Amino acid sequence: MTKKKSTQDVPEFFADVFKSMQSTMVSNPLIAPQAEHFWQTQEHLLEAMEAFTRSWFERRHEATRSAMSAARQAATQEGGSPGEAMQSIADWQRHSVERMVEDARGWLDMVTDCANYVSKAEVEAVEEALDGAQKATKAAKSEPV
Repeated sequence: MTKKKSTQDVPEFFADVFKSMQSTMVSNPLIAPQAEHFWQTQEHLLEAMEAFTRSWFERRHEATRSAMSAARQAATQEGGSPGEAMQSIADWQRHSVERMVEDARGWLDMVTDCANYVSKAEVEAVEEALDGAQKATKAAKSEPV
């Protein structure tokens, strides 16, 4: 019968695994630039998405407020013509289309910005990794004194 590991052994196990991985990661010149650029890219993408989402929600709030105003205006025009009511609804619809166009423009700008950033970050990471690899191979080829 196999003996179960206690939960106290698990943290030691992970600590041992990370210790063994640490020497590999530190000595590998290809990993550090990749990891650094990966997390910088994540941060940039999150900031871009947050900015887009914030402006999208602002437009949705504006759409809701303007819809309430248009509905109120159309419903309370006592003695007003149906044409005036229809005009207030048409104005709301026109502004809604403008907001949707702005949504699409904002989304396209965000996606373009993120794609450019990711491409540049990847190129920089590869260049840094190559520089690190060249330095490591030069050091490995040197003769001991």
